[in-house]
Amino acid sequence: MEEYRFDGFRFDGVSSMLYHHHGVAMSFSGGYSEYFGMQVDEDSIIHLMLSNHILHTLYPDCITIAEVMTHT
Repeated sequence: MEEYRFDGFRFDGVSSMLYHHHGVAMSFSGGYSEYFGMQVDEDSIIHLMLSNHILHTLYPDCITIAEVMTHT
C-alpha cells in the first residue's frame, strides 16, 4: 500500500479460496446450505478476515474489494 501508493486492495478469485470445490460447477441460488458447511475452507476465511482487519487498521481509509467468479 505504501510502496506503490495504492488506496485499496483487491482480493481476486475469492470463490476459489473459500470453498474446497473452488466454486467449479456450482450454481449458487442463495440458500444458506450452499454457502456454509463442510465445503467451506475455514483457513481462507480467516486469511481474508485477518488481511481485511490489518489493512483497515493500518490504513483506515483504504478500500478492500473481493472479486468472486463462479464457474458454470
